[in-house]
Amino acid sequence: MEGHAAAPEGAEGGLPSAGTPRDGGDGPRVLAAVTNPAFEGDPPPYSPPDPKSVHLLYPPFPAGFSQQVPVVYQPGPGPGQGPGPFPPPGIPPPGIPPAPLPYATSTGPSPPGHGQRLPKDYMVESVLVTIFCCLLTGVIALVYSHETRAALSRGDMAQANVASKKAQSLVLFSLLFGLFASISWVVYVLVALYL
Repeated sequence: MEGHAAAPEGAEGGLPSAGTPRDGGDGPRVLAAVTNPAFEGDPPPYSPPDPKSVHLLYPPFPAGFSQQVPVVYQPGPGPGQGPGPFPPPGIPPPGIPPAPLPYATSTGPSPPGHGQRLPKDYMVESVLVTIFCCLLTGVIALVYSHETRAALSRGDMAQANVASKKAQSLVLFSLLFGLFASISWVVYVLVALYL
């Protein structure tokens, strides 16, 4: 035991240490690599979470908790701090003359008699042609009449005009079809009785 030289650190496991030359040369050195057996081979198959256990992952909100996301507004200049980089609405920037807007600034429904005429909904006519003339096109005219009223109530004049025109054309078609059917039936009965 006394004749053995002390082994340098790192040489106990049979590997040469970093500072020890191997076989007297400066050749490539052997480094030990440790592998984790958990990461070898194919990964385990994916299984989505069970929908029945979603309450464990995401517990319900407590009672009285508002689930709305808070809205954060950018603070504007306070009173007396001047207009800042943007002037307040309605005031043109300095150096630019005010000009008329190319579109209407009113977003609500326009009052009747103020500007354009309100489109007619043809509800009464649709009911009458449904009962007396043609059931199929009369029901479709009823749908468009109701759509006209709904568009007028929410202030959508463009949609109200389109639905009113469709209801008008369907009422007219139903009336003409009903008159044609009635006249042709009368002619058929007269021909059958007297000829």
